[in-house]
Amino acid sequence: MPRILIIDDDQLLLKALPAVFEQQARTIIVDTATTAEQALRLIQLTDFDTIVSDFSMPGLNGIDFLKECKTARPDIPIILLTGYGTHELEEEALREGAYALIQKPVDADVFLSVVTRAIIRREVRRAGFIEGQLFAAENQRLSSRLKKIDARLKSQIEEARKSNPKDSTDPK
Repeated sequence: MPRILIIDDDQLLLKALPAVFEQQARTIIVDTATTAEQALRLIQLTDFDTIVSDFSMPGLNGIDFLKECKTARPDIPIILLTGYGTHELEEEALREGAYALIQKPVDADVFLSVVTRAIIRREVRRAGFIEGQLFAAENQRLSSRLKKIDARLKSQIEEARKSNPKDSTDPK
């Protein structure tokens, strides 16, 4: 079951955003935090599929928080919420690795769509990574097996040459 973390110092928003999933009958586990520092501790302990964070919070700002998250868990999509969005802010956030920037007040349909796409993106990347690991392991196993077969065949050929020094196809 997908699990997301929502970080905001606004208690009303921390109640309203998880309710969006409940209203849509989505089975997503939602954890919340009120500070970036609390969120960073949770990120170390829990494997989240997506992180949604307010841009303006006490302590770390959105870009600094984004950098910390990307250092700790570069594989998790991070969505930033802002009431003060500018084109420059959006460019900087995306350049630093944000998945998306959503304007406040948050539209429930937009929020649901962006979070769902971020979760799917992580699942697809995780599946590709696992498949890549499985492919690499299988490739290594098969290569090892082929080397053993090759060594055995070389040994058998060598033994055959020793036991029959004259090649049967040799016309002499």
